[in-house]
Amino acid sequence: MSQKIDSESQAQSIQWTRKVLFGLGSVFVIVGIIRQWPILGKTYMEFIEGKGYLSLMLGLIMIVLGFSVPLLLGEEEDS
Repeated sequence: MSQKIDSESQAQSIQWTRKVLFGLGSVFVIVGIIRQWPILGKTYMEFIEGKGYLSLMLGLIMIVLGFSVPLLLGEEEDS
């Protein structure tokens, strides 16, 4: 019984963490794109030195971490 409660609690925390990372990552990506606009007319260095570059990259990193939450929190799948 205790293992079932622990596994349910861990599954809920994984889902909650994943939603938070995806949500915050999406917000940062949107803010980064808005601050970088227009993106198409910029060279690579202008893009990197732009105002929204850091928030854009932070958002992308958070989204990637959202995909890897089960690995980070140690969920083991039984096959």
